[in-house]
Amino acid sequence: MNKYKVHIPLIFSVVVLLAGFGSAPAQSVGISPASVDAKVKRGSSYTQDFTITNSSGTRLRFRCSTEDLWYDEQGKRFSGRSGTLPHSASLWTQFSSSEIIVEPRGSAVVKAIITIPKDASGSFYTVPVFDGLPDAPADTKIGTAATATIGIRFRGLMMFTTDEGSEYNVEITGGRITPPTASTELQISSDLRNRGTAHAKVRGAYAILNAAGKLVGRGTIEEKTYLPTQHKNIDGLWSGELPPGIYTAVATLSYNRVGLEPSSLVYEIPFTVK
Repeated sequence: MNKYKVHIPLIFSVVVLLAGFGSAPAQSVGISPASVDAKVKRGSSYTQDFTITNSSGTRLRFRCSTEDLWYDEQGKRFSGRSGTLPHSASLWTQFSSSEIIVEPRGSAVVKAIITIPKDASGSFYTVPVFDGLPDAPADTKIGTAATATIGIRFRGLMMFTTDEGSEYNVEITGGRITPPTASTELQISSDLRNRGTAHAKVRGAYAILNAAGKLVGRGTIEEKTYLPTQHKNIDGLWSGELPPGIYTAVATLSYNRVGLEPSSLVYEIPFTVK
């Protein structure tokens, strides 16, 4: 069994459902590592250790599960039962234990075991969920005075891309420039759609040219991740000043491809400053 060292990004790091602590319990509990975007082989199995740290004075019991993640046409994130949404890897993922006890001021490790089907092709996703509640000692009697009761939920995101068979096809469907004003920055906005089977982390840079083709400004476009079929904007800002005239913004967007050379897109957007 292969083992990869990766980190899971906690999308909603902690949700406190019911609290009876005198101080905020969320700051006393944590899960690591914290981000993953893994290249995987079809037909192989992998393990990932999650370390749950409990710095509070309460014994906690965590239940480990998975759920699906996807986005609608407007880019709004939503979740679903394991195995019900597109590109789900939830049914590939099992935990070495469905529940784990973490003692006060201690830590514990739970393993996630991910088995990639032989016919998998592209990128797949799952959200690991860790729900924690106080685990009362066996001799605790119901009705005894004031004990702390909390509920904590950690949610992350695991992304897997097969090393073979993944298709990449990010295309520009439109673009626009909002010229600068006395109180606002210039904004360059590009509409992108991912028509491939694998996610792409798109980043970029742009140059602003005047009517004579002279460079008058440049900037960067912050990286965004596009899941398969996802359609959303990617934006960049520029804080300089432009006199009235005709200009062209030349943007270059690029993204990495597993097992292939990076891909780039170049496009021009003419605009006028009045």
